[in-house]
Amino acid sequence: MAKVKLSYDVVNDLDTFIIREVGKRMANSGIKMRKTDIINEIANHCGVGYENINRIKRNVSQPSLAVALKIADYFNVKVEDIFKIS
Repeated sequence: MAKVKLSYDVVNDLDTFIIREVGKRMANSGIKMRKTDIINEIANHCGVGYENINRIKRNVSQPSLAVALKIADYFNVKVEDIFKIS
């Protein structure tokens, strides 16, 4: 599949949201959490693999609209809060 050059860039704050979730969970439960635990939960919530979410988090690939909406749903925020077009 040929790579298409877009006239815009999509950046995301997914890593920030994951870090905040880890902090919230550790503060609420006192149990040590890892980013990988949250990434696994997001992947399960979205019905995709761990590596897919990890590539999105690192801005290596972009999510489909369905996956972006499910990620936003996981954090209970608007999709625009996580994904930004510049």
